[in-house]
Amino acid sequence: MLHAVKLPDRGGDTQYANMAAAYAALPSATRERIAPLMGIHVYQSSHSARKLMGLNDSDKERVPNAVLHPLVRTHPESGAKAIYINPIRIEGILGLDHKEALPLLDELLDHVTAERFQYRHAWKPGDFVMWDNRCLLHKANGDYDMNQVRYLYRVMLQGDVPR
Repeated sequence: MLHAVKLPDRGGDTQYANMAAAYAALPSATRERIAPLMGIHVYQSSHSARKLMGLNDSDKERVPNAVLHPLVRTHPESGAKAIYINPIRIEGILGLDHKEALPLLDELLDHVTAERFQYRHAWKPGDFVMWDNRCLLHKANGDYDMNQVRYLYRVMLQGDVPR
């Protein structure tokens, strides 16, 4: 959940990609190919152009080096299948070398971020947006004057283990 407190004059939108709709639109051969695959997720992927701030020593102890999650996640309530990748966090695919995994991940990322699967929220002060991270990918846009403030309250709820 995000609540807009202070915003720049322009820019700083948040884009959301519907990963369930993107999965449903994949060719059946691609759905079959990715169904058994497990993504290797880390705090900061070495392949990501976007760099996260570093972890302090206390957080480093709590954050695992890597975790495995399916590339296709089944929503625990609806049963809908969705692509489950994050370009900042995914390091590779279990059992595939980078020569095979990285092009597949790039192909999937290009697919899920197609405009037809996106909603772009242009923030106004006081806006409150809630989404389900189990089936949506989101990205804050840094297309604003960095001398201005973009301040939003964020609440995250602990979720279930992706299956």
